[in-house]
Amino acid sequence: MAVRNESDLEAQSQSVAEYLFLIMLVLMVAVPISGMALSVSSWFSSIYAKGEYQFVSTKNLAEQLLHASTRIRTLESKLAQNELELARLKQESRDTSRLRSLLGLKSKAGRVTVSAEVVARNPDNWFEQVVIDKGSNDKITVGSAVISIAGVVGQVVRVSEHDSVVRLATDPEQKEGVLISKLGLTGTLVGNYQNLARIDYVPIGTNVDVGDKVVTLGKAGIFPDNHPVGTVQAVRRDANGASMQIDVKLSENCYDISQVLVLPPLAN
Repeated sequence: MAVRNESDLEAQSQSVAEYLFLIMLVLMVAVPISGMALSVSSWFSSIYAKGEYQFVSTKNLAEQLLHASTRIRTLESKLAQNELELARLKQESRDTSRLRSLLGLKSKAGRVTVSAEVVARNPDNWFEQVVIDKGSNDKITVGSAVISIAGVVGQVVRVSEHDSVVRLATDPEQKEGVLISKLGLTGTLVGNYQNLARIDYVPIGTNVDVGDKVVTLGKAGIFPDNHPVGTVQAVRRDANGASMQIDVKLSENCYDISQVLVLPPLAN
């Protein structure tokens, strides 16, 4: 009997030990799994929080960029308007200065003069002709001299009631008597489109220097005496070597001209 009791007690002890082992095993497995679950939950929470922050941050940045872009366009538009206004004011200032200079030139001319503006020019003959806004109703006649404060512009070749066509000094058909004042040397100036004008058939040995002033001869009663024509730029022998040719840079820029003064020929 005592042996059987000892056997039952031993069996119960073994069962308790097994239960304790199973409990310990469950705890050993369950605790890491719960920790991992908590870690995974924390990771997803962190990802969500970061995503929400980045979304809000990106949205704010996009709104700032849109606002900045709108402001830049507004400032660019204002800058363009200011630049246009500045250009207009500068042009008005130049025009006013030219008009004042023309009035001064008109008072010194000592003869009938008519102020005019260039109103048209043909791209096909840009360096040959311009149209001015004065005609026969303003006492303009064919052959009238056209000048500016800077120098000779050309000569009227066609007249209607309200406008006239001016052949420019840059036109090869336009020829005028000129004087190199330092030497008292006379010659005929011929236009050469956008290139330098020239004086042909200058005697060899004539002491002409670069920079010498060329003025109007003023002997035919058309152009006034000693009005600027241009400046000597080069002196060389012509093709046959029998005479010299002088290149002249015109004083007036016929490419860009607006106000002029017209002088009808003096009556004989």
